[in-house]
Amino acid sequence: MSFYELQCPSEWADPPSTWSSTTLDDVEACPRRWQLLRSRWGEHTKFPVRPNPAAAEGQIVHDALDRLTRACGQHGNPAFGSPEFANAAADADFFPGFTRAVTEWQQQLTAHPKPGPPFRLRVTAEELANRAVRLFREQYRPNGRHTSQPAERATEKMVDVMMLLRQKRALSEVKLKHPTLSFLGALDRVQVATDGVEIVDFKTGRPDEKHHHQLLRYAVLWWRTTGELPVRLSAQYLDGAASWPVAQGELLEIEAEIAARIPALTEELRDRPAKAAPGLGCQRCPVRARCSAGWANAEEAALADGRGDAELVVTMRPGDHGFLARSRAGAEVSVVYETAVAKLLPALDKGHVLRVLDGVWREKRSQLELKAWTEVFYVRK
Repeated sequence: MSFYELQCPSEWADPPSTWSSTTLDDVEACPRRWQLLRSRWGEHTKFPVRPNPAAAEGQIVHDALDRLTRACGQHGNPAFGSPEFANAAADADFFPGFTRAVTEWQQQLTAHPKPGPPFRLRVTAEELANRAVRLFREQYRPNGRHTSQPAERATEKMVDVMMLLRQKRALSEVKLKHPTLSFLGALDRVQVATDGVEIVDFKTGRPDEKHHHQLLRYAVLWWRTTGELPVRLSAQYLDGAASWPVAQGELLEIEAEIAARIPALTEELRDRPAKAAPGLGCQRCPVRARCSAGWANAEEAALADGRGDAELVVTMRPGDHGFLARSRAGAEVSVVYETAVAKLLPALDKGHVLRVLDGVWREKRSQLELKAWTEVFYVRK
């Protein structure tokens, strides 16, 4: 069966056995989206998301900046162009990483059920590297960041991390698991400050309260693993840092929240499908065509933005260049396409229900053009 005709996964994803801060946030945002993205769809072990090439290029640059930001933090925020900065770039696999990432993305896009020339990256690894370097130079302010001592990478083995921290004074990539909860985390950096232990996380985006909440979860892991309460949490950005003191009562509240949310979200993921949480996230959700609860929300948002997401009922058998359809609002829509695009469409007939993603509206939204990148899902009733 074609991927574009599947109504449900061929094998539903199980709830995670161990949770991270990111997993908690993702499932909390929408259990159904998390579940559908990780379920098996025919021959695909997970939902084969096909991103826009521009989005893929942006993701490559973001990932490289993220690696470099973390490496600079671990090396003590060296000055741009210094030998220490060169060592940080090497540790981050910064320049070689672009060639590898471009190759991986090209393979991923080619392996999608509906590949095509419009979904090939059009830029070279060198061009993306130059873009990342310009962005980094514009934002990196090493003098405005208080981490200065290089950190040593923590061992993968279970050791007394508190003893190791006292010896090394600063540790990076500290992986911890809660002693009684199915919760783990990887702390970017833990360091000994003048007044106690400080936990540091490196961020490339803008300051967000979510970063504080994530650090509080990491503080719970450190406290319960070592028995020592951190004195401070810091989110370090390219151009500065935000810091917060730590109170034991606050950590107890965060720990209670984790303990309550893990079993509750696990139960939600046992439903098939899991509960949907329609909202702003539906607008760009990769599985929005598979979710009736979120589709209406996504379609309305697309209309407001002028994007060509639409649910249509075919009212005239399709030809080589188009067909007539009726929108959910009852309006007649002329669906048009080139002959080459017709070959990419599923078999359609009068009365079939379609969900179109990323078409192009024409003629005051009375005509919807299907492009080579448009995805058309056949909704089986």
